[in-house]
Amino acid sequence: MKKYIKIRLIQLFDFAFKNKKQNYLEVKTIALKAQKKSDIERWSVNNSLYENWNQRTALLATFLSETAKIIEFGAGAMYLKQLIKPTQTYVASDIVKRFPETLVFDLNGQLDIDLSLYDTIIFSGVLEYIYDIERLFEKMKKEKINQIILSYCCSDVMKVSREKNGWLSDYTQIQLESIFKKNNYKIVNHQIWEKQTIFNLMFD
Repeated sequence: MKKYIKIRLIQLFDFAFKNKKQNYLEVKTIALKAQKKSDIERWSVNNSLYENWNQRTALLATFLSETAKIIEFGAGAMYLKQLIKPTQTYVASDIVKRFPETLVFDLNGQLDIDLSLYDTIIFSGVLEYIYDIERLFEKMKKEKINQIILSYCCSDVMKVSREKNGWLSDYTQIQLESIFKKNNYKIVNHQIWEKQTIFNLMFD
């Protein structure tokens, strides 16, 4: 099976360079999905981060409680840190170490991270790159994370190619809401930002 996957990946990349209609990111994403791996290569370069993502992060920050103990996954350039109040604490986590203080963690790997120091988790433009969101919510439920603030490009709201954007999951809004409910997270706030769905969840 592994030999077949390797041969198929070689064929896909060869096709990508010969056929301009299928870009490199699209083909690479198909290859990653076949192996259930994260795109570490993409996130290792800073030009993969876009400045307008800061607007989304600022919106998510408005839902934070005054005394939130925060860990942000997919922290990127750590823009959220600029918005943190003196009464709040903040830890940045990402799949690559952009800053000395960044806690490196792959959400597609083994979920062996200790979340006991936090009561709030932020995912700003991150969950599209996670294969199994339900597994992640089961972990947060077990750790009794009080608040989860997230954005997601639901496949029934933003109808674009998932692979061309490098996205590894394709949940609909109903599927996400079912995961929230199953793990005892109540939707407190819900809105749309540039066709991306924003959720503010509280542990019920």
